[in-house]
Amino acid sequence: MAESIANNRFPSFIRLSLGRPRLLPVLFFVGLVLAISLLFVWSRIEVFELKYEISALETALREGQQENRQLRLEVASLRSPSRIENIARTRLGLREPTPEQIINVR
Repeated sequence: MAESIANNRFPSFIRLSLGRPRLLPVLFFVGLVLAISLLFVWSRIEVFELKYEISALETALREGQQENRQLRLEVASLRSPSRIENIARTRLGLREPTPEQIINVR
């Protein structure tokens, strides 16, 4: 009887089972951590690939812009009246018209 009174005075504690853990929740947790890790690694690889692609496209854009500037400069030099006149005189043998060769059209 003294034993039952002593047991009522002290609160009873829930005993934790130190037995074998259940395998399914542990495997689920490990699988979840693995899936999240793989997703993170995949996303980082995608970021690096996209950065590389952006860098290559920016390089191609700069090269295209430089080529465009060079072609515009070439067009401007080819359209130069002094260049056209020089080619007409040297290669084609043309000369300035005399006043008798000029005909005014009204």
